[in-house]
Order: sequence, then structure tokens, then C-alpha cells
Amino acid sequence: MEGMFSPWLLTVPAHSTASGTLLSVAALMLFFTHLSVFASDVHNFCFTHHYDRMSFHYTVLLMFSHVISICWAAMGSLYAEMTDDKSLRCFALTILMLNGAMFFSRLSLEFLAIQYREESH
Repeated sequence: MEGMFSPWLLTVPAHSTASGTLLSVAALMLFFTHLSVFASDVHNFCFTHHYDRMSFHYTVLLMFSHVISICWAAMGSLYAEMTDDKSLRCFALTILMLNGAMFFSRLSLEFLAIQYREESH
């Protein structure tokens, strides 16, 4: 019975650490892209009131991109949980939380814009 459970089955392959880091970095890059689009839309919605410059035409694409970013961050977080590196775990979980917060912020802005357009027109 002891021969069936060997210690190499419980080790983490070296490529999973690289995969987790790569997925987390890709999710971080998408986060910065979403952050820049979100900042531009908040500026146009709240400060300049140039509603025609907002990204309404790309809402479906942006939401799909948010979901992909959250999936990549979650996969990177799962890979990071299999390692013993606490800084990588913290980095991956932080990216996952940031992407989740950005998704809900974007969703809130979209609903505010829809509400505004219903009241104005």
C-alpha cells in the first residue's frame, strides 16, 4: 500500500508556476486596459458630460473582456495556490480582486448611464 503513494505525485510541476504567473500578468494587463477605458468613461459621464464619447458601442465586448480577465486571474490564482510562494499567491489574489471590482464598477456605470438615458430622452 505504501508503494502506491509516491511523493512525486504531490509536487507541483515547474510549468504550473510559470503558467500561473503568465495568466496573472495577462489579467493585470487587461485590468489596466479596462481601468483606462473606465476612467475615460467616468470622465466623460461625470465631468465633461460628453456622453457621445463614452464606449456604449463596445459594451458587449468590454463585458466579455472583463469575464475573460476574471477567468485568467482565477486560473492564475489557482496555479499560485499550488505553490509555496506567498508573494505569488498574494499577487494573484490581488489581481483577481481588482478584476472583480473593475467588473462591478463597470456594470454600475453602465446601469447609471442607462438610467440617465431613460430620464433624458
